[in-house]
Amino acid sequence: MQLEQDLGMTPEVLGATVASYWGISALLSTTGGQVAQRLGFRKGMLLSATLGMTSLLGIAILTPHWSWLFLWMGIAGASTALAHPVSNSLIIHEVASKNRAFAFGLKQVAIPAATLAAGIAVPTLAITLGWRWAFGVAAVFAALFLPVLLRVVPRIQAVTARRPRLGSMRTKLPRPLRLFLLTTAIAAGLGSAQATALGAFTVVSASSAGFDISTAGLLLGIGSTAGCLVRPLAGFAADRGIGGSMATVASMLAVGFAGLLAMAWGNKAVFAVGCALAFGFGWGWNGLVHFVVSRRSHPFTARATGIAQCGTYIGGTVGPFAFGLVFSNYGSITAWVAAAAVAGIGAIAALLAYRFERLLPDNAGSN
Repeated sequence: MQLEQDLGMTPEVLGATVASYWGISALLSTTGGQVAQRLGFRKGMLLSATLGMTSLLGIAILTPHWSWLFLWMGIAGASTALAHPVSNSLIIHEVASKNRAFAFGLKQVAIPAATLAAGIAVPTLAITLGWRWAFGVAAVFAALFLPVLLRVVPRIQAVTARRPRLGSMRTKLPRPLRLFLLTTAIAAGLGSAQATALGAFTVVSASSAGFDISTAGLLLGIGSTAGCLVRPLAGFAADRGIGGSMATVASMLAVGFAGLLAMAWGNKAVFAVGCALAFGFGWGWNGLVHFVVSRRSHPFTARATGIAQCGTYIGGTVGPFAFGLVFSNYGSITAWVAAAAVAGIGAIAALLAYRFERLLPDNAGSN
């Protein structure tokens, strides 16, 4: 692996750098929401995109040692902490309720789309020109995206508009909602832990399973494509009354559980199928979680989203780091089995969240 050769990285370091990204996102999540509220949609998205571009450019040209990656991943984490509240606010204010689940799923396609781009970059850029070029090209695309944001994002100021008094910070959350959000955060944390490890270690693990580096990168791309398809399709179905609950999230995590076990099997063909299932379903639930939380928690949507997203960030922090330790000390088979166990427990937590979800009102038509 080029990063290991050029920067002296180990699987533990790889896991730690990915964990630092999620950790910074978790620490700055509340602040990101406050900044997003003050800046509004357009300025908030521009700042988030600029931070992301800076991190990519820094990795490409200012990373003489792997320790520098913690700085650039921290900046990327700050970008994410701002991106979620500002983009969620845009969806809540600008998208009709009948299409909102699809919109949340479409927004969450950004994550597997980025992973897909990374998978394609391995054989096309990283191997031929070097890994720094892959990040440099990504930074150029981010820079080209900035004028697009200026053109298409409305000037409306963020969450302050049309916010009901009932949802203010002084109002105590109802007990059923608190229980629902707690169990949802646990499910999201467990689901995120196994999913972020999946994104970070698929190429390394595929190489260990006997795939050449180009094919390993393409496998990452195939899995990411599955994630890009499943997320909006799950939202499209939810908007039409098919699924759209934490029970659906539990089912998707269960499929991801099976996919991770397949990746641990050892057979190349089974590994490839398992990779698609784990990416598509085991990591395809997060847009649906955003939708369910917003539908069941109105008028407390902003606070509720922060609680659920906190679980996601914590899982993303712990997951890659723990997976890297297991991978280094016990091998890929044990690591994927452990990840499957986490996905299975996450599915159980999602079923428990569904039990509390049924006690809450359905606010699908609220804005």
